[in-house]
Amino acid sequence: MFKKFTTILTVVALLTLVTLPALADTGGLALPISEKPLTLKMWAQRLGSYRGNDYNDKVSFQEMQKRTNVKIDFEISTGTGYEEQFNLMMASRDLPDLILYSAWDKQAANYGHQGALLPLEDLIAEHAPNFSRILAEYPELRGQITAADGHIYYLPNLALEGQLLVQMYPQIRFDWLEKLGLEEPETTEEWYQVLKAFKEQDANGNGLKDEVPYVPINISNLMMMFAPAWGFNYQGAQTGFFIDNGVVKYSPYEDRYVELLEYLNRLYAEGLMDPTYASGDYSTNYANLTEKVTNDIAGVWVGWAGSFMNTFRSLKADDPDFRIGPISPPKGPYGDQWHISARWQSSGIGIAIASTTKHPVEAIKWLDYQYSEEGILLNNFGVEGVSYDMVDGYPTYKPHVFNNPDGLSPEESLLQYVPGGGSWATVSDGRYLAQYNPPEPAGYTVAERVAPYVDMSRMLPPVQFTQEEQRVLTPIMMDLTTFVEENVNNFILGRKPLSEFPKFQQDLKKMQVEKVISIYQDAYDRFMSY
Repeated sequence: MFKKFTTILTVVALLTLVTLPALADTGGLALPISEKPLTLKMWAQRLGSYRGNDYNDKVSFQEMQKRTNVKIDFEISTGTGYEEQFNLMMASRDLPDLILYSAWDKQAANYGHQGALLPLEDLIAEHAPNFSRILAEYPELRGQITAADGHIYYLPNLALEGQLLVQMYPQIRFDWLEKLGLEEPETTEEWYQVLKAFKEQDANGNGLKDEVPYVPINISNLMMMFAPAWGFNYQGAQTGFFIDNGVVKYSPYEDRYVELLEYLNRLYAEGLMDPTYASGDYSTNYANLTEKVTNDIAGVWVGWAGSFMNTFRSLKADDPDFRIGPISPPKGPYGDQWHISARWQSSGIGIAIASTTKHPVEAIKWLDYQYSEEGILLNNFGVEGVSYDMVDGYPTYKPHVFNNPDGLSPEESLLQYVPGGGSWATVSDGRYLAQYNPPEPAGYTVAERVAPYVDMSRMLPPVQFTQEEQRVLTPIMMDLTTFVEENVNNFILGRKPLSEFPKFQQDLKKMQVEKVISIYQDAYDRFMSY
């Protein structure tokens, strides 16, 4: 099964667009869902850059209510304290019918076992023809959403197209390369030479050596760029795992990891990398990057299409020389060239049904509607004639969506009309991404430059742990995560000599990293058996 899955991904990663599975308008789901008007309550984590307080202000939900006869009474999380709000709500057991959350892949099994969430597999089989059809066409999805107890507790956001699997990716100042007469870097050594040239040859042309060639925003973002060049997946205890021919391995526990640290320490020591990634939070460091990009100081970063590349282009719209775009990941000394910021087809974002709901059948039908052709169009494009027009069978956004007259960013503007294909329990539609990303110079598209290097066979899938496994893992992982991040930063920033790397590995062993790896291996083997 997994071989089939990786073959599918290898093929779709080479395609710019893949047509979604052919579905009838509602896929056999009878509308309206309820003969009488029905209201379901939903707690929703605020996702993306939506500025409003009620999803019912979006035209997509207004239209959805008309078609289904189901109104959603939304409670949207406020500010950045969504985790505390979520935890308090779940602890109270005073639950709404539906719960939108970004980490159900990690939390659903726990709350499902406690009885807070409704097992969905039987409801899916009986009342969800659209989601059932997707599971039949993509059988690998079942392992991604099935808890260790065999139950499905939430319906996820799905990406079924190659380029949509790419998340954050390397972005570079192509105008700087052209100005300095540099070829696009491929190997890690060529990347070093390019970053050095950016620093020393006045890439921004202001007569000062003020360039900061590479600006990461946190440790994971830093490792996203260069760790795969040595065959590794990130740095920390949570994300450092990868698969080597069916064997789970942990990156910092591998001997070759020290070579990666040597390379990053070299970049730092020579002023080719902004060290502020190690201090401040994500928003602070993102603001730091934005300032450096708009002031023509940053040369390379790793980021999203929307909140990074498209936003930076918008901020620099008056600069005719500013030219940025995606570039292939670095190739390492052993031939590794791997892009690891890629999602699985199923994400942790999704909607669960509380076990206390009085309307389980209506709730699952309403969720299934999100995966119908109608629901996919509503969630990705909004309402025809309002936010998009169908042009020769292709849903085409109206000009005002991405050129907002009130000065909203493309993402903020789009979210006025839809929940967003990547932030909702639906199928993300590649036709949205094709329009969201402005045209690239020939050969510089994400599909061509990044997607071919996504190798899911080396990525640890979204494994699920039993309660006993989780009980053992939680305290070890908490200590391991902190210890690894602190030491990795110290090695990179020169606060700890790399000669102490063997001792670092010994300390990991004492902290029971091998037990952790064993538990992950068991979970991986179980995942592969579904």
